[in-house]
Amino acid sequence: MSTATVARETVQRWLDEAGAAMGGDPGRRRDALLELETTIWERLDERTDGEPTDADVNFVLAALGEPTEVGSSCLPAAPLVPAHQTRTFVLHVAIVFTVHFLLVVGATLANAPFGPAPLRVAPIADSGNVLELIGRMFVTLVFDVGLVLVAYVSLRRVQRMVRFPHADIAVRPKRWRCYQTAAFFALVLVVFNSFRDRLFAMYVTTDNGIVGYPLTGAGLLANIALLNIWLVAAIAREVFYGTLGERRVTLILDVVARGAGLYVLLRIVATRELIDLGSVRELLGPQVEAIGGFLNATFGLIALIAAAMMAAALVRRVFRLALIRG
Repeated sequence: MSTATVARETVQRWLDEAGAAMGGDPGRRRDALLELETTIWERLDERTDGEPTDADVNFVLAALGEPTEVGSSCLPAAPLVPAHQTRTFVLHVAIVFTVHFLLVVGATLANAPFGPAPLRVAPIADSGNVLELIGRMFVTLVFDVGLVLVAYVSLRRVQRMVRFPHADIAVRPKRWRCYQTAAFFALVLVVFNSFRDRLFAMYVTTDNGIVGYPLTGAGLLANIALLNIWLVAAIAREVFYGTLGERRVTLILDVVARGAGLYVLLRIVATRELIDLGSVRELLGPQVEAIGGFLNATFGLIALIAAAMMAAALVRRVFRLALIRG
């Protein structure tokens, strides 16, 4: 191997290490490496008239400095979270942590894990142990920070490859529609609390007339108070939107209402008992278990779809809250 070949390989190794320490996009790194390579060979040409020796190459590279230091000084690596996104990053971590911890609380109250095995949220073993609670909160927070960080980095890379425009996430409520929605939620609140056993019931004609058998399951009965809180918060949200429009206070109330709704839906799904066919077991016969399982699975799937839509809207509202002023 000739002296010139050895010199080029040594220079290339130095440039590779410098390039690995550079930040910025590939185009800027390529330009910076070309400038460094030109500088190295110009100094070698000044030092020797013929082919550079190993001593010449080592002298020039040592004079330039360590490749990692030179590369990072030429193009400093971009921070994982840019300064202008710090505020939104903190808010997104806060909302992810809140939802995550509410799932942990829901799993603990239901004494059953949430979700499939890879993403399962386990209940707290001893909820009365303060140290265990603090430790679980800390681990949850660290996990959520890492999760949001990975999402930010991944989305930034995707955006560099595909220049998609930012979605318009501003809330432009129509006053009449807000009041109409508030009236609908108020009607649901009254009907659910006053006529629940009549609506969720199976009616059978007997010799004594029509008899109704309530089918409300434990999943709904155990969460009636939380359902009412969610409905009241949703009514207040719509009234505030109709009265004030998009403001920080309305967005905060929106986030609270949607977060409460997400929490309630996940708690109900976790019980897996939305419909209880125990009162009509004798009427339906052996197939009662199959019918009950089908109904609970169907309503549970509907609740999960509603929870997913609510979670998506919740993220949009939190992001909007991070951007809006006043």
